[in-house]
Amino acid sequence: MAPPVDELAAGAGSTPSGLREGGVPSYMVAQGLVFIKHAQDPTSQKIVRAKRSVGFMVYCTGRSWTGPLGATWAEVDDTRSPGECSWVLVQGPGFGVVGPLLVDPLSEEHASQRIAVRWCRDPPIFECVMPKTATIGDVVNVFCARTGLNKKETILTKSLPKKAPNGSGILLPMDYTSAKDVLFNEMTIRDAQITDTLNLVYVGHFEEDYHPTI
Repeated sequence: MAPPVDELAAGAGSTPSGLREGGVPSYMVAQGLVFIKHAQDPTSQKIVRAKRSVGFMVYCTGRSWTGPLGATWAEVDDTRSPGECSWVLVQGPGFGVVGPLLVDPLSEEHASQRIAVRWCRDPPIFECVMPKTATIGDVVNVFCARTGLNKKETILTKSLPKKAPNGSGILLPMDYTSAKDVLFNEMTIRDAQITDTLNLVYVGHFEEDYHPTI
């Protein structure tokens, strides 16, 4: 892939500045993909985009590097994460991704939660891991960036409507979803108390708009 602007600005072969020690020893994949530099030099321009399942663990040495535009990379401990050498993107601009790609699963300050979203039926069409301090609006931003759906036409709910009273077993229209189960953008993930797969209510044209990136 072509190097993102953040990496082009760094200059391959330059003495790495922005290196830090004593960082996070392990990360969890948050969005189902990673960007990897198979090089010892974090300023390398050779970047590989790869799929990794949400929740996949990447073990690191504790060293990190921040690029000139703010992208943060972590050095992978290839003795515990073979095949993931040597630097992996945590978060930052210039990669066409909204939100962090990796989260610290042990952080008490930024405890994370796994989020899954279904459209009409299982299996889910989207999964991610996000800090509980993030808002539902942040979830919608990441969800729409990954699916191509329109943020203004996206509503997430914690439950489906009840079945029609005529005994047919058919669910009532989504308009009959209980108000307490509709999630608003201003809510934090912690306050939303999500315990199961979320449901997508899409008021646009799903078949036309849905274009997942991975």
